[in-house]
Amino acid sequence: MFEFLGRGKAKSDRAAADAGPSTMAQTVQLSATQREMVRMTLHGVLKLNGIPGSWVTGEVIPVRIPGQGEALLIQLEVLHWHDALVLHAPVFQKELLDALIRFDPQTQRTRYLFAWRFAPYCGCPNTHMPDPATWNAPETAKLGPVAASAARSVPRPRPAPLSAPEPAKAPIKRPPPPSDDDDDNNGFASTQLNDLR
Repeated sequence: MFEFLGRGKAKSDRAAADAGPSTMAQTVQLSATQREMVRMTLHGVLKLNGIPGSWVTGEVIPVRIPGQGEALLIQLEVLHWHDALVLHAPVFQKELLDALIRFDPQTQRTRYLFAWRFAPYCGCPNTHMPDPATWNAPETAKLGPVAASAARSVPRPRPAPLSAPEPAKAPIKRPPPPSDDDDDNNGFASTQLNDLR
């Protein structure tokens, strides 16, 4: 009578009947050509941006996403810590994706997935999470010293002046040149300064 609730069935029968489609990514085979393409593209983007090749390495893991097809998971590992690299990781990832698409224009952007990880010996100076109040501080206070100085050095457009421009300044009055009658010239010609304004 209560079979519709799953009563009276063995647990193994219930589990098989209740299992929906798998949402777990499944691994698929990766050709040597695909692996080499990603390796060369990563090396090229690092070199183009002046980042030493020993700072970031990558691993390519082919996966099949149910309902979406095959994709490549590119796991980037930071081997050498540098504040600027971590701050620019999203831009680096975008440049790497753009380069991969240029290499294979037929490929869709959604075919590439990215994951970042940090080697335990990468040299990250932070060993503990900051005070919880850090996350509510103004933006420049949240940044590290390198990022804060970079944020301050970004040129910002100047707002238009609210008042009328200042009147032109009067020319600077210069004293007349010394006369040739001076006795303390010691036979040397006078020094001439040209105003290059």
